[in-house]
Amino acid sequence: MTKQSSKWLKDLNPEQKEAVQIIKGPMLVLAGAGSGKTLVITRRIAYMQSKGIKPTSILAVTFTNKAANEMRERLADMIGQAAQKVTLSTFHSLGLMMLRTELARRKKSSRFVVYDTADQLACLRELNRRIRLGRSFDLGAILGRISAYKNAFLEPKDVCPTEDEYDQAAAVFYPAYLEAMQAYAAVDFDDLICLPTKMMEKSEACRKRWSTRFRHVLVDEYQDTNGAQLRMLRGLAGKHRNLCVVGDDDQSIYGWRGAEVRNILQFEKDFPGCRTIYLMRNYRSVASVLTLANQVISQNENRHPKKLLPTRQSGERVKIVVSEDGESEAVWVAERVAQLVEDKRYKFSQVAVLYRSNLLSRTLETAFRSNRIPYRVHGGQSFFDRKEVKDLIAYLKYCANPADSISLRRIINWPSRGIGPTTLGRLSSWAETQDVPLFRAVGRANKILAPADRALSAIAGFNALITKTRRTLKGGVALANSVTKLVEQIDMHEEINKACESGKEVERRWESITDFIDGLKAYAKNKPKASLRDFLSQISLNELEEDSADESGNRATLSTLHGAKGLEFPLVFIIGLEEGYLPHDRVLNPHATDVQSGDIAEERRLCYVGITRARDELVLTRADKRLVNGKFRERAPSRFITELPDDILEVDDLTQALAPQDARKKLAEIKALLNN
Repeated sequence: MTKQSSKWLKDLNPEQKEAVQIIKGPMLVLAGAGSGKTLVITRRIAYMQSKGIKPTSILAVTFTNKAANEMRERLADMIGQAAQKVTLSTFHSLGLMMLRTELARRKKSSRFVVYDTADQLACLRELNRRIRLGRSFDLGAILGRISAYKNAFLEPKDVCPTEDEYDQAAAVFYPAYLEAMQAYAAVDFDDLICLPTKMMEKSEACRKRWSTRFRHVLVDEYQDTNGAQLRMLRGLAGKHRNLCVVGDDDQSIYGWRGAEVRNILQFEKDFPGCRTIYLMRNYRSVASVLTLANQVISQNENRHPKKLLPTRQSGERVKIVVSEDGESEAVWVAERVAQLVEDKRYKFSQVAVLYRSNLLSRTLETAFRSNRIPYRVHGGQSFFDRKEVKDLIAYLKYCANPADSISLRRIINWPSRGIGPTTLGRLSSWAETQDVPLFRAVGRANKILAPADRALSAIAGFNALITKTRRTLKGGVALANSVTKLVEQIDMHEEINKACESGKEVERRWESITDFIDGLKAYAKNKPKASLRDFLSQISLNELEEDSADESGNRATLSTLHGAKGLEFPLVFIIGLEEGYLPHDRVLNPHATDVQSGDIAEERRLCYVGITRARDELVLTRADKRLVNGKFRERAPSRFITELPDDILEVDDLTQALAPQDARKKLAEIKALLNN
């Protein structure tokens, strides 16, 4: 072993060393919470490079841009400029790159836009105006079923709906949705995985190109992959079999959005002869937290048998606090946080309060405000979901792709130009009759509408604005200047001013626009050759992120359990440990709109993920009753608590405290005894 190679094995435990050193053939690394999996992945890449493997032949895939960027920063500190040659990517960014490359190679247009979830729903709303099914449907539930069809690689003719009304409706919408996306020259997130995978499966030459380019493939958070992503990996690594996946089936919590825990449970069957390595030494949490975590997750049957091993001292015993009702629970948590910070045991930024349902955050936020506790809600509204930002993006999308009728409908009368629904309806009817995109009708409005129609001049002005803007949006550094001019031309500041009730709201919404332009400048600086379409694609991919990486300062964190995955805090509260909240009622009593409602095993894994976010101290809480629809209802303790041994938790039952009148009576009795 060379000195350079041994450098990357330094300070690793035996299991981590094994995971880094074995670089050929399939490998499953079962990395428990807090076991240093990111360290192992980056050290493995550095080790491979030191062994003469070209960085350009290494592909590392994860699920968020944030995770990919953090990995790249770590790798750059280790191997310098060579880190830039390694492909570190999300699945969807990888699929986008592959799709554009293959289309260009086949001399087909790669001028498509990537639709985010809001765009997809807008497309379904458009179709809903034409498809008459006799009743209204939750289009989000329809979209979920369409996503499931796509990820199963089903053609419309292959869909066999059950008697469920939503299944039948989705089967009707599915072919119309595919046709609309093709007409709009758009792809969705599922397409970014499925289309390049289909290309590899249909063309041996295509598969060989990509498997030759990426001779070594690593996958982080493998437990979150779905069936389509597994098929993509088979195309990329099926021949050379140099596939290393890292994950933990006990942290598989995204079944409701398509992740399949069977991928990590059956990796040995999918890739025979694989090596399995267990990373179970936990460097994050005190032993008392891990004892609880191990006990909770051990109740799941279908899992890789394993147990987290503590490397830290015991720590404070985990406590379960029982409150009379939801308001009392929130007040107790807020007062406890305030006291601990006042006693200088923790800073606000070291505290997190986690919950299964957002419904529990209202009373919590009220209590935190009453106690003047600064906080942030992790995973709030995405920057790119703000109306003013979506409006500006719609202009850019339409300039980049005239076939994007969804964006055209959003901007044709924003700001108000006098192009009302009646006019738009006439243009839409003509486009449908002629079977052409809506922009064709807008371009021929003077032939379609009556000569005296007052909307004609407004449409002409709109077309002139788009034509002029389209010529200036060439990409690169000049792109931000062009967008700034567009904002001025449509007088966006005045439109925001008219729509707001206060100067503070105007300032906040206008700041979103300036932040967007600043972000565009930064993007152009980092990628000077990037086009407008590249920038728009990156924005759409950002919609997959759970949360922006904002600086929270000295604020406590309030978060759902799903949103907290990947985070850690010295002090963690998990509230609402009750049947109906954890496990969630949607699992216990699935709704008709649910595509995949999850199961009790996944809910238990979610509880386990929450527990393992705590480094030094963990407090669980529940309430005896909660206010639901104006009435107090009794709450049963979560089965995840009741199935534990009696001695594993310290119980603090606040409902057993004496009422004031009882306390006075008891004090009087004590005084009487002392006086005798």
